[in-house]
Amino acid sequence: MLFSRRRPTGRGACAVVAMLALAALAAAGPASAQGKGETLKIQDYPGVGNMLTRVAASKGFCKARGITCQLQSIPTGPLGATALLGKSIDVGFFPPETQIAANVKGANLKAVASGAILNVYLVAARADLDLPNAAKGFPDFVADLKGKKIGVTARGSAAEIMFAYLVKKAGHKPEDFTFVAVGAPNTAYGALVSKQVDANMTFEPSGAMCEVLKTCRVLYRAALSEKPAELFAVNGAASNMVVTQDTLDKNGAAVEALVNALKDAEAFIQDPKNFDEALKIAESYFKFDFPKGDEVMKEALRIAIPAYKASISRAAVKAIGDYLLETGQIEAAVDPAKLVWEKAPAP
Repeated sequence: MLFSRRRPTGRGACAVVAMLALAALAAAGPASAQGKGETLKIQDYPGVGNMLTRVAASKGFCKARGITCQLQSIPTGPLGATALLGKSIDVGFFPPETQIAANVKGANLKAVASGAILNVYLVAARADLDLPNAAKGFPDFVADLKGKKIGVTARGSAAEIMFAYLVKKAGHKPEDFTFVAVGAPNTAYGALVSKQVDANMTFEPSGAMCEVLKTCRVLYRAALSEKPAELFAVNGAASNMVVTQDTLDKNGAAVEALVNALKDAEAFIQDPKNFDEALKIAESYFKFDFPKGDEVMKEALRIAIPAYKASISRAAVKAIGDYLLETGQIEAAVDPAKLVWEKAPAP
């Protein structure tokens, strides 16, 4: 028997319409979560910064979800965590290492979405530095930096912890290096070219600066290097949007609305045809005030786009906890379920 194209009428039609409406609501599920006009203050960084949120705010994705996304530049993860706990922002944007450190000290923070799933850290050294093993990659280049001054975003930050881990895996001791707090990439670059430090453990646009300006060279990109395997395994949860449990308890719908806006932003920024518009959005928040600054921003965004995803890999969060445990930064294994909101998107 052939299916009829005739539309149902009467009570049958009403029943079908009702069933379709219920099915649509069920399919929408969590994506239908809407805010009620709340303003969320969210951590941003100099440079390409928190691009998913920048796009979500600029393209109206936050507004469409019933919230206002307001970005606030805070140059390091530890400072972001401090601002979050002090309630001067509602959403931090920092690595799990920073979140774990805060939770160990008694905080109750939850990652609700990612913003950069690939490990953002890289090692950049001055161009004039003698680096005979640079071309060999990890672990060989570490020996070239022994006894040198290494810039990190902040003392005790994820950058310092990760560099110390690289050092140990390469068979050296962190005590053989001098760590200097140099802040975000813009100030870190200044410290590097002025020879206040010999190398930086930093993040983009530092690599783009090296490649465009030729004043430094990238020795290691954690997102691309398969060694050490323990750090390569953290790809999937490198830098996340983090809120307090209190915010989730009191304003969970607004947080869910933010997550959905970030998903909208991900879809936009991952479409190659939107690159030029995404670049304009990045530049509307931050510009590099030096020659070829526009080129640096463009290259930094090009490098970073593959990382701009909202999903959080629970396995990657566990891998981060594992290497922190191995290095003695924490005393017990972490449970991703206690660090990641159950409604956070998964890969």
